Amino acid sequence: MSETMRHRCASVMLCLLVAACGGGGGGGSSASNYVATLPSLSATNVAPLMVEAGPGSNVNMPYVTVTVCVPGTSSCNSIDHVLLDTGSTGLRLFASKVDVALPAQATASSSDLGECAHFLKTMAWGRVKLADVQIGGESAASVPIQLMDASDARRPLACTSSPLLSTSSSANTQALSANGILGVGLLANDNQTYFNCAASTRNCAPMNNGPTPAEQVQNPVGFFATNNNGVVLQLPALPATGALRAQGYLIFGVGTQPNNQLGAAKIVPVNSAGFFTTVYEGVNMNSSFMDSGSNGLFFGNASVAICTGALTDFYCPTSARSLSASIQLDSGMANVAFSIAGADTLLAANNYFAFNNLGGMLDNSSFDWGLPFFFGRSVYTVIEQRSVPGTPLIGPFNAFTN
Repeated sequence: MSETMRHRCASVMLCLLVAACGGGGGGGSSASNYVATLPSLSATNVAPLMVEAGPGSNVNMPYVTVTVCVPGTSSCNSIDHVLLDTGSTGLRLFASKVDVALPAQATASSSDLGECAHFLKTMAWGRVKLADVQIGGESAASVPIQLMDASDARRPLACTSSPLLSTSSSANTQALSANGILGVGLLANDNQTYFNCAASTRNCAPMNNGPTPAEQVQNPVGFFATNNNGVVLQLPALPATGALRAQGYLIFGVGTQPNNQLGAAKIVPVNSAGFFTTVYEGVNMNSSFMDSGSNGLFFGNASVAICTGALTDFYCPTSARSLSASIQLDSGMANVAFSIAGADTLLAANNYFAFNNLGGMLDNSSFDWGLPFFFGRSVYTVIEQRSVPGTPLIGPFNAFTN
């Protein structure tokens, strides 16, 4: 998270490219093609969630398929391998992947809205469009989304301070290893930086009076008719050696259906900035968060060796380290045990893309509970100001099962 919850646009680390890995195999039980699965779950509020090889062959990338349509029509485009991200808000697709002509989001100040979305290490530039959005069996009408386009000649100078997310890397861009981002985090709207692209200037112009919250890029889940207060991610447990791919579920709604009840899940309240506290080795990491868009567990530990070469964002202990940290709950603390193996060892062992023990360096104020935390658990994200039926709970908050 960069400044406040309304400026945490997600994914801390998406830079571990596994260029040497192939995506072959699948479904078998041999060591080279092990696939982790969950029991079948079929309901209208469920969408398949796959951690597998995708664009760019990165590891620990949870993907869903999203369909966007011209509002009110059957002119639609299905986009696969969209990164499922609980650390950001809003649907962002690469413009080059969308084949239908979506209308521009028009506001009182602009008939052509541009957005610069700030991530922790990157940015996403693109125009804001309106789309009917379908995910699994759920649908939402006229949702403001972003079509990312790093090549847009009218990108403002204010959106040049970090590499832009793109479909390929260059001096000024960073490949996302996905066809887009589905941000289903704690917020209803993203509150990012918006520009007037209808102005007759060389670059899209800053807006003194930006779009209203309802006109900004939105969390599509909040637009569903039902099951619209948050999401649950379920992924299978993994062995220490990982898996070729992992098959799980994105479940819409929390406490709205038999398949999304909180039950005995541990409730993790967040502060006004969207953070909670993790205690690790006696240090209170007060800017901690749960983020399926981060492909490792990221935290500060000077005693764990950092990788060299292309893997310098990650830990490379000579042997796996068994560690633990405690998460502040609404009542008490929850101890979470985890393991960190060498990123170099994991990537050399098999052509695998799903790992529960990949980790890397972050500052001592934050613990990024990235995708390895999600394996073998149900992890809940409840949207701000949305209530959970049958409980006094109101979002934003996270929750998780052991």
